[in-house]
Amino acid sequence: MSTEANAVCAVCGSKYQICLSCKSTNRLTPWRSIADTADCYKIYMIIHDYTGHKISKEKARELLGTLTVPPRLQAHVKAVVNEIMESDQKNRERRPADPTTGETS
Repeated sequence: MSTEANAVCAVCGSKYQICLSCKSTNRLTPWRSIADTADCYKIYMIIHDYTGHKISKEKARELLGTLTVPPRLQAHVKAVVNEIMESDQKNRERRPADPTTGETS
C-alpha cells in the first residue's frame, strides 16, 4: 500500500492517504473517503444535517461544541460553521434608525 496522499478532506482540505479498497466501495461510503479524521467526518455530518434541515442551529452548535474544529476549513464549510456558531442575538440586534436619514447602522 502506498503512503502517498491520494485524497483531500472535504472539511479541512488536508491531504491524506486512503486505501484503494475504501475508495472503491460501492455499497456504502466509508467515512475515510470523505474526511481525514473522525472529528472532520462528524463536522461533515453535522453540516449535512443542518443544511438539510434535519437539526436546528442550536443542536448543530451544541454538537460542534463537543468536537475539535480544525483551525483551517474549506471555504464553504467555514461559512456554514460561522453561521451555526453566530449568536442569534447578534442577528436580532439592530440599531434604531437615524431620525434624520432613516438609515440603520
